[in-house]
Amino acid sequence: MSATNDHWKTVLQRGANALAFHITSPANAAKPTMAAEPAPQKRTLPVMVFHAVAACALVDGWVAGGEGEILIDRAAVLARQKLVNAKAAEPPGSTPSPFSVGYAADYRQELARLTWLAIIDDPAVRLEALAAAYQPPEPRVKLV
Repeated sequence: MSATNDHWKTVLQRGANALAFHITSPANAAKPTMAAEPAPQKRTLPVMVFHAVAACALVDGWVAGGEGEILIDRAAVLARQKLVNAKAAEPPGSTPSPFSVGYAADYRQELARLTWLAIIDDPAVRLEALAAAYQPPEPRVKLV
């Protein structure tokens, strides 16, 4: 990759766009919870984009918990909460609503921005370190 840092924001945006968001709490929960995980891909992602996916998922956990290695601002927390509320309002098995799609796009922008703040001092090394720290969630078994 080049020595300049002009491509990293694009790498992070591609990583954030490769995330899938799903509600992890029961349908009738008073406060719904959401998790971000890598979405299934049709093609293999480039290695730095693959690292960006894991780093963005890790930063999502920081936003959900309210703390992490970087300062989590109110805009990111509100964008996530809007997405959680929109996803929780969807009936199970339905197509995503336009609100969910729009809020997901907004939240992905926030994730890419926060991930950039986390890796800005040394992008290549920090991105790999964040990706290594990411623990994917347990596989969900769907009982029929």
